[in-house]
Amino acid sequence: MPIRTQNGMVVDYREDIEESIAAPVDEETDSMGDSHSNIAMKSEMTDEQPADDLEDHMAMGNEAVLGGEAELEASAYGEAEFQPEAEMGEELESVDGYDESLLEMNREETYAKVEETKLLDAWYAEFADPVARALALQQPKLEEATQEVVIGKDDRVRITATTKYPWRTICALRITAADGSKWIGTGWLVGHRTLITAGHVVYIHSRGGWVKNIEVIPGCNGNSRPYGSCIATAFRSVKGWTKSKKRSHDYGAIVLPPNCNYGKRLGYFGYANLGLTSLLGLKVNLSGYPGDKPSCTQWWHARRIKFVTPRTFVYNIDTAGGQSGSPVWRLKNGQRHAVGIHTNGAPSGNSATRITKPVFKNIKAWKAEGM
Repeated sequence: MPIRTQNGMVVDYREDIEESIAAPVDEETDSMGDSHSNIAMKSEMTDEQPADDLEDHMAMGNEAVLGGEAELEASAYGEAEFQPEAEMGEELESVDGYDESLLEMNREETYAKVEETKLLDAWYAEFADPVARALALQQPKLEEATQEVVIGKDDRVRITATTKYPWRTICALRITAADGSKWIGTGWLVGHRTLITAGHVVYIHSRGGWVKNIEVIPGCNGNSRPYGSCIATAFRSVKGWTKSKKRSHDYGAIVLPPNCNYGKRLGYFGYANLGLTSLLGLKVNLSGYPGDKPSCTQWWHARRIKFVTPRTFVYNIDTAGGQSGSPVWRLKNGQRHAVGIHTNGAPSGNSATRITKPVFKNIKAWKAEGM
């Protein structure tokens, strides 16, 4: 759909993009295994999905999931701001303090010491044992305390202009699990009332399943909440996560109540289903709310995608607990499309759930619920 920019230029904007996706291959690990380099070299591509994978992507909800399709929005930039002027080519977000030459450098792949606040990332609730959780709370500088890691030198840059697009569409999450325990995470607006996040943010197996509620805080900046907050109680994920706890299916959605029409006001991300060859080596951005930094502050980093599997991809972008559910996006010709959902990591690289064809389809359906 054509959009007119501030300088009068007309560009063709699409919120969602589909390309061919990589074929399922006979070598993949759902939990950051050793086969990434071999998978990244696979060249055969197809749109076909195995029957069991399609079943795993069957949408689930803590309440009745509504059907129906939504028309594409003309703009994803909100009511109060023009679409940023389009620039040709592919680039990263312009963030002061970041050295883009780091993209071409090898980095020492070691854990860095991190500090966690009293509220831990939802990853701990789902994957860590009680001893690990206790240690993370009691020893804030404990090495290797989190599965979302800073790799080598910490190059993350704090975002202070959180009322600007796209930063205002990235939300800090305060999660209350079914058992009453408290956790943190990140989500991003994909429609007027829909956020995308990690599956383990909305459905925590070890804490009673569907969470009780999530406080959503767009553009949070320390003590400042420029758009207030909203309590959500409607959540979505897929059978592969809620029933089988597959990390490759670790994604979900938050549907805000009708009085929290944040996306219409603030804008929202587009999303894209890109093929393996499009993803491998792609420059991507990631921004969220890590627990090792001051509470409710947003931090950004960027690197190239280093490995791609049929359902995930891996990068050396620095993250920490609290950033589960963050958007991983490309910026091309002035348009921002998420290509993955950040979920977890390892010393060899942090990783995202790919927006493959089934994921794309579910995001579109969940977005429609909140339009």
